[in-house]
Amino acid sequence: MHSRIFQISTMEIGQDSYLNEDTLLQGDCSPYDYCSDIDDETRKEDIAYLVNHALPKGMFELISEDTMRYNGGIEQWKEEYVANIRKNAEAITMENMLEWSITYNLQKAIENPLDIAYHFYLDEDGCQSFAEQSFAFMAFVCKLEPGTILYIGGVIDYHF
Repeated sequence: MHSRIFQISTMEIGQDSYLNEDTLLQGDCSPYDYCSDIDDETRKEDIAYLVNHALPKGMFELISEDTMRYNGGIEQWKEEYVANIRKNAEAITMENMLEWSITYNLQKAIENPLDIAYHFYLDEDGCQSFAEQSFAFMAFVCKLEPGTILYIGGVIDYHF
């Protein structure tokens, strides 16, 4: 399966610092079989889809082809996140605790609360060799003030 990894920062990202197909660990001991670059038009489409459909509705606004504004709304999202974890935890019983889907749903609620295959590269120094699931992005958003501008650098395809 294929999805995308988005490089996002509170600081402008120069094109020479964009995440690319060689930035992340791939293959053995990695969640990525391989990564590959995408063309500029696909990048624009993917960014628009991320902001307008994949992220919580109304929380972000695309203000140019590679910048978005955080509009607020994290407190409501945090309440929904905790409620979803509780719901999934309560679904686990002694009778079903060994069923893969039951524990997987709880794990997914914790690590990937947006329920998307997108990953996020949030290292502003560009030294990190991995990207993270949606919880890491939302934890990053928890530290932002409404009105904060976020810059989108590299967007790459990954296969898992």
